[in-house]
Amino acid sequence: MLYLLYGENDLQREEALAEIIQQAGLPPDLRDLNTEMLEGAVTAATLRQACSTIPFLGDRRIVIARELLSQTKGPMAKEIGEIAAYLPDLPPSTILIFCESKALAAKNPVLSQAKKLNADIQAFAAPGAKDLSRWIVERTKVHQGTIDFNAAALLAQNIGPNLRMLDQEIRKLMLYRGDNKPITVEDVQVMAPYIQSADVIFSLVDAIGQRDPRSAATYLHRLLEVGEHPLGIFGMIVRQFRLLIQVRWLGDRHMSEPDIAARLKLHPFVTGKIRTQAQRFTPEQLRTAYQLLVDSDLAIKRGLLESETALDLLIAQLTSL
Repeated sequence: MLYLLYGENDLQREEALAEIIQQAGLPPDLRDLNTEMLEGAVTAATLRQACSTIPFLGDRRIVIARELLSQTKGPMAKEIGEIAAYLPDLPPSTILIFCESKALAAKNPVLSQAKKLNADIQAFAAPGAKDLSRWIVERTKVHQGTIDFNAAALLAQNIGPNLRMLDQEIRKLMLYRGDNKPITVEDVQVMAPYIQSADVIFSLVDAIGQRDPRSAATYLHRLLEVGEHPLGIFGMIVRQFRLLIQVRWLGDRHMSEPDIAARLKLHPFVTGKIRTQAQRFTPEQLRTAYQLLVDSDLAIKRGLLESETALDLLIAQLTSL
């Protein structure tokens, strides 16, 4: 009746929590009445009271304690110790679930006690950038589908470590295929138009780095023609230059490409492309570019320029650095 769920992979951690609640067998009309949620730094006395409460019109009660076990500093260190000491006396009618968004220290008293009690302990680590494509392949199998590895890599490259969004895209792509055939790169390109936009943004910044105003303007208007909102395009350009500055700064301090990818939580392929682009600008030019972005943002928000006009002017300024 004791569970510990922890780790940064919130998608699968919350799925595990939902599965435990489902398997508890509480009638739907009594589930809310027999479920209590505790958040943050609650005391041992509060937890004991919640766990000791008699179930209402049933034989099971669920207590979920979120982000409690990480509260190990100051007065809470004693409380965590008392909670650990209480666990062997957990009433048989209570299902106690600790749910943490971070990994737990090996010496955490509750974790140590839970191991002694043979509790159900599940760790949910988020996949690293190198493992994200494989995670997508395995996640697609969970949904009874298959995906080509190159298609999974394309999703990983452009969406990044947002597991919930990746899961939504997998479901969408499976509905689109509808024939039990593997999801392909072409499927991803059709069903995820923002991926095409991301590629165009890379090309746009490449053109800026090569000081090619005609090509840069062409890429800009290609995005506008397919329906991208001007402010959305502006946001993508800002993000790209922010990454250029970060990657250039870290690279100039002799950080390796894999370390940069891990530090910024980027796909290694994306990191390599950004690093190549960053070499086309001096640090001073990147600072000037970011100031131009700030000036454009203010001009749009103050109504001094229409957003499309501001973008055209911005591209002209960036290609003349």
